[in-house]
Amino acid sequence: MKMNGADIVFPTDCGNSPRLIIVSEFSAAWATTDTDAVVERLAEGSRWAVVGDENEGGRQEPTIPWPTVDPELVEILSTVTHGKLAACEGYITNGESRVDFCHMIQFTGAAKTAKISEIRTFLVESKR
Repeated sequence: MKMNGADIVFPTDCGNSPRLIIVSEFSAAWATTDTDAVVERLAEGSRWAVVGDENEGGRQEPTIPWPTVDPELVEILSTVTHGKLAACEGYITNGESRVDFCHMIQFTGAAKTAKISEIRTFLVESKR
């Protein structure tokens, strides 16, 4: 699949739960900087922190921590959901650059229409 010019690879078990698909597609939209698709899933007043960021937890206005790599390939390795919680891990590559990510996500409720209220993102940049 292609999204915003990048090849996207989803896990093969991604189709057995609506929430798994939502979280995987949300993470791919984030990785390809698809602002509309990301903002559409965020609840009003949502918080997004990058673990280890000097402003972690202290931001008054939520900001989206876009990836620092212009993606050629985005691979979602795994997505796990349970009730109001979800986690998604994957990586983004472009040439020799690679960013591994993991989003820890909390929704406003357990329904598949619930919006995201909080995300804690772990990022690791490396060379391949």
